[in-house]
Amino acid sequence: VAALVVSLLLGGCAIVLADSLDNTVREPEEGQKVLGHDVVASLPMVPSRKPLRIGGNADSGAALILRDANASEPGGFTESIRGLRNSILLSDLDRRIRTMLVTSASPSEGKSTTAAHLALAHAEHGRRTLIIDADLRRPSLHRRFQVESGTGLSDVLTGELPWQEVVRPTGFGDLNLLPAGHPSRRASDLIGRGLYEILDEASRDYDLVVVDAPPLLGFSESIQLASAVDGVLVVVKAGVTSRSAVRAVVTQLARLRANVLGIVLNGITADMGESYSYYAHYGKYYQAAEKLREEAERSHQHAE
Repeated sequence: VAALVVSLLLGGCAIVLADSLDNTVREPEEGQKVLGHDVVASLPMVPSRKPLRIGGNADSGAALILRDANASEPGGFTESIRGLRNSILLSDLDRRIRTMLVTSASPSEGKSTTAAHLALAHAEHGRRTLIIDADLRRPSLHRRFQVESGTGLSDVLTGELPWQEVVRPTGFGDLNLLPAGHPSRRASDLIGRGLYEILDEASRDYDLVVVDAPPLLGFSESIQLASAVDGVLVVVKAGVTSRSAVRAVVTQLARLRANVLGIVLNGITADMGESYSYYAHYGKYYQAAEKLREEAERSHQHAE
């Protein structure tokens, strides 16, 4: 019995020690309390991705996350994105957001996935939406939407083409894509000034322009772009991104007097407590609602 008690105490001490040494952002509550900005959305980890194919291209690339009848998480992810869209675009009608930058502290935190789904969620409401791949160092949106890389933003910035000529339809209603185009160091140097003009013109033609930018730490492009948009969304990988990295991003944005819309906590998992439990429950609810809707549609078609 004594040995059991000792082992339990040691185990408890190990857990406490591990938590105290963990400098990563894990809970939404850390946003305002530790980082000074609200966590406007918590996105659940999606273990499986269903490839997105457009135009018969079998190369799935870094596919979008679609609703999957065999898993609850994608439904929860999709609904979380819709909630994010509503919270930042409908919460303050007096200060309408027309242009938005999506960035992160470091690579592989989910900024491109978040940007793509946020743009898609906005377009689902019949709103003309443009998403721009401004990550010229590591472009990915052309693969996600199965669009040829070809010409794009880099060609516009170097003065070869007007931006309207390189915009591509995505196959998702009112959502268009301005791909990154060919990698170009010169284009990266011109992105600040060049994108100002594109955003000014595009915001007149579209209800919302979403810019997928490089990670903010270490890349000058995002710093230049942050002051050119109406708002900045910072994506943070739960349990991976350090608090110090997020603080550094927030500090840089504050110096630029950029409008930080909030933090998106991406990749919530089951070991992170109540946040994940909510999404697991919501995903099951979402599946049931989808099943009822499909059955109603089939009944209606049969009646006709």
